[in-house]
Formats: sequence, structure tokens, C-alpha cells
Amino acid sequence: MAKILIVEDDPNNLDVAQRIVRAAGHEALAATDGLMGLEVARRKHPDAILMDLLLPQLDGWSVTRALRAEPWAQGVPIIAVSALAMQADRALALEAGCDDFVSKPYAPAELRAVLARYFPVGGATRATRLAPDTTRQPEVVLGRALVVDDEPGNIELLTRRLRAIGCETFEASSGEQALEVAKRELPDVVLLDVMMPGMDGWETCRRLREDPVTAGIQVIFVTARDNAEDIAKGFEVGGMDYVPKPFAPLELTARVRSAIIRKKLRDDLKKKNEDLERLERSRQELIGMLGHDIRNLANSVIAFLELVGHGQLTPDRPEFGQLLQLSEANVTELLRMVNALLDVYRMEEGRLEMMPQVVPLAELAQRSIAQMRPEAAAKNVRLAALVPEDASVFVDDALIVRVLTNLLSNAVKHTPSGGDVRIEARPAPDSQEAVLVRVVDTGPGIPLEDAPHIFDRFYQGRGRKRGGSGLGLAFCKLAVELHGGKITVANGGQPGAIVEFTLPVAAQIVPRPALTR
Repeated sequence: MAKILIVEDDPNNLDVAQRIVRAAGHEALAATDGLMGLEVARRKHPDAILMDLLLPQLDGWSVTRALRAEPWAQGVPIIAVSALAMQADRALALEAGCDDFVSKPYAPAELRAVLARYFPVGGATRATRLAPDTTRQPEVVLGRALVVDDEPGNIELLTRRLRAIGCETFEASSGEQALEVAKRELPDVVLLDVMMPGMDGWETCRRLREDPVTAGIQVIFVTARDNAEDIAKGFEVGGMDYVPKPFAPLELTARVRSAIIRKKLRDDLKKKNEDLERLERSRQELIGMLGHDIRNLANSVIAFLELVGHGQLTPDRPEFGQLLQLSEANVTELLRMVNALLDVYRMEEGRLEMMPQVVPLAELAQRSIAQMRPEAAAKNVRLAALVPEDASVFVDDALIVRVLTNLLSNAVKHTPSGGDVRIEARPAPDSQEAVLVRVVDTGPGIPLEDAPHIFDRFYQGRGRKRGGSGLGLAFCKLAVELHGGKITVANGGQPGAIVEFTLPVAAQIVPRPALTR
């Protein structure tokens, strides 16, 4: 924790600065005029100083020069703080011996970034003076802003104020240029002057709204045209807000922050709406596919029962056993589809309870393999488990067996005859409290475009053979996350799919794999 001396004569600004400094984990010292600042600095020897420039008794430039003449203070960072907006003011502060410059009113993001530069988290308490950087912007970016004005001085004032609150800024000096920059950079907000040569601000705003690419950008008019008719016209052409010239810095920054937040909320809402529309399309496709699959499976069972009921198929017939086994498999598949659907909805609603216990991971792997062995044998696919015998996990065994069974089923379905599917386990590389489980096959792999989405509800991969409910992998994701783990495709776009997930360990895993088949 560093000692930061704040030399500030305005009580409100002093309070804000103290709160920001303390929130950053440092001790805040205070002085309310230049002479008091000198006295406190000499007595407390702070690790850094926030120096207001316009101080009573003795101004900030003079205080800085006096401190720099004292040996103990030559290595102490002094950060100038002022509402003075001109580049010349910054140059004078640096010339007096200041190391950095922060604009008032205080922008928390900017001040935190400056403090972090001299006092990195986990770094030394005593800071070292750095070479001044007059162009550096805050590390935390609030948003992207385009300033449009035909007066260079206005652009300088506005961009400086926007950078102080953490905005990345772009500039344009005409309406035509503004349209080009807006379409290329897609800012969150445009600060738009009205009276410009050529295309005025109203026409610029209208064209921004007409272009689908730029229609969502927030437009704030910054103009001296402040009569009611002009303000109304600005809203009519699509403006979202209005700031009169000369602008009040606090009002400007508040309105810009509001506009950027509003833009981000709208973008987020639009994305969620698009996701819901995609989900609804997938759901409708699934209903058609489920109806088709259920009808086929049910018809097969009904046909078998009708043949038996009419005496046309008796147990002594050679095909009776084969058809009975097929009917049993079809009924099992029907139950699997229905259970997956019900469990996904119960998990999403928080109604599926988990009962974790300590279980050997090898046992879970063997139970899953036992369930899948008939299906794998029918396709001539070999199943294996490479799991340390002493690896135990703290999980709901029924849920994890179903996860492994679903992943094995998916792997067997996409592995050609003569191929291999195996379950592997090893300590998680980034956590001593988790085990990494992998299901690996020798099939064609999962296409790169499908990999991020295969665990989405109802998703049907484009690159692999379609089929199933689109719910088995969604169940896997929910069940793994219910245990605090994460499931991903480890090698999207490569042959031989690898799906891996983490589970909480119950004991230390010794990496001595035991091969069981």
C-alpha cells in the first residue's frame, strides 16, 4: 500500500480523489492549499503526489518546483491535476517537474490507470519516476467516440475531455468525412456540430440513420444553436441528445457516458434477440426431426408387436431374437431422447438436484463403456479407458455416467468401422483441484465452425452427419457446469474429435494410467 498525497482545495474534488485512491488500495493523505501541501509532503514523505495546479497560498507549479529541489522528493512521482484544458498547461506542468497529467473532474478510469502505472498490483510500494508520456490514454476504454466539428480548437477540447473519461476518439472536420469515418470505425457515439460548411450536422445525422451499418450509432449534437426549433429538428433527424456550446464538462461527460451505455445495452439486446431467433429456428427444426425419429422408432416397435400379436412371428422363428433386440434398442433410444429433453429443461430451471459423492473415475468410465458396448460392437468400433486407478472425483455418479455415455455415443456414431473411441483422464494443467477427462475418437473430427456451438441446445452440426435430438451434448454441458467444470472441443477443425471437460477431484491423481477394455 502506497501513501498518496492529494493537494486539492475543492472539498468535493478532494473527496472524490480520496475515494478513488483508497479503492485502489492506497493510503490517502490530504492538503487543501499549496503551503499545506509542502508541509505535509516534507513531514510524511509520500510515495506519490496528486497536485492541483490552481491552489490558494501557493500554486501547484511552485509547489512542484520546490519539492523537486529537495533530494528526498526527486524520485517521487508528481501527477498534475487540473481543469485547464490546453496543451500548453500540460507542457508547463511537465516543465515544472510533474510526471503525468490528469484532467478534472476526476475520471476514475483515468486516475486508476495512472496510479497502476506507478504502483502495479503486487509491485513495489515505492514508485519509480517514469518518463512523461503526454499522449497516453487511459487503459480502460469506456467506448469509441467520433468528434465532428469544423473548428480544430473545438475538436481538441472535446477529444481531450473524452479521452479523460476513457474514450477512444476519432475526428472529422466535415459531414462528408464524418460519414466515411463512422462507417469505417463504427464508433459508439458521434458528437456532431450543426453549422459546418457543405453538409450540415442535421443532414449528416439523417444519412447516418439511413445507412444500416451506422444506424445504431448514438448522435449527440454539440452546437451553439440552442433555440427550441433547432433542438427539435435535431431530434427529428435522429439525434439522441443535445449539448449546448460552450459546453459544461460535467454535463458533456455525463451525456456521453449515458449514450455509450445506451448503445452497448442496445447492441447486447440485439445480439440476444438474434440468439433467441436462432434458437427458435433450431427448435422448430428439432420438432420436425424429433417427430420423424419418434415416428420411425415407434413404428418399428409397433410393427414387431403386430406381427407377434397376429401370430405371424413366433419365438421359434430365427429372426425373432434379432427383431426383439432391435425393438428393445428402439425403445431405449426413445427413452434416451425423452430423458435428455426433460433433464435439459429441469437443469435450466434449476430443478435437477445433484447428489455428489466420492467415486473412482475408472468405475464411471467402465459403467459408461458397458452401456455403449453393444452399439460399438455393432459398428465394429473398439472402446477403451485410460484412467488412473487411484483417481477419484466428487460428483453425482449418475449424471457423469450419462455425460460420458452421451459423449461415447456421439463418438461411436461418427467413427468409421474399425476405429477407436477411448476415455482418458489426467490432472488438469491449470488446477490441482480438478481432473481433465477426454473422450477421443478416430472419426473425421468436428468442423471448426461447429466446435463453439455443439453444446448449444438443439444445435445440429453442419459438418458431421445430422441426427439425434441435439440435446445430448447440451445435457453434457449443463451437467459438467453443475459440477463447476467446463466442457470444450479441444481440436476443432482437425481429424479425430477430442472433447474434454473438468471435474472436481476427491484425491490426488497419480499419473499412472491403467488400460482397461
